[in-house]
Amino acid sequence: MKLPLLAFAGVLLISLLSLADAGAQQQQQQSVPPTPAPALPSPSAAPSINPTVSPAPRGRNRPASSPSPAASASETPAPPQFQSLDGIWEIELQTRAHTYYSHLTLRQSGAQGSDVSGIWDQGGYPDKKIPLTGTFDGRLFKFTASFKENEYTFSGYVENYSDIVGMVSDGKNDLPFTAQHRKKEKFFNNVTPGI
Repeated sequence: MKLPLLAFAGVLLISLLSLADAGAQQQQQQSVPPTPAPALPSPSAAPSINPTVSPAPRGRNRPASSPSPAASASETPAPPQFQSLDGIWEIELQTRAHTYYSHLTLRQSGAQGSDVSGIWDQGGYPDKKIPLTGTFDGRLFKFTASFKENEYTFSGYVENYSDIVGMVSDGKNDLPFTAQHRKKEKFFNNVTPGI
């Protein structure tokens, strides 16, 4: 009977020692202050790039020190033919079944170019060239072309003096159209008969 009692005493002793060791570790953890989180590195300023200007090579006629012009942004001016409605416009008139092509030859006049006159050329024949008049406010336009008993009204807007989007109406039907300002390249394109 001594053996089981001794075994029981040994297990009890081991348990007490384990509890004492755990208590000591807990007390040690409480006495040690927590380690602070490592500090994050502070962001450093990005390295600055200091461009250096190398001197221009010395040529035969170039002085030893010539200042180089400073680079600066500049606006590119619009080509002269795109600063007004003046010129030839290629029209695409769209119906449900077909697209018809024709031309407008326009010229602005009046205060700030508000009055517009021109010709609607529907195919090159004299009876297909219809005179038109109208107004333009810098973005919106309205032109009227009269031929015999028919009157056509063009209305819409101009984008950068290079594109037109609008509607043409004959009083019964309204059809969408677009037009593009055509660059004058040939001598005969500069001739505007009847204006």
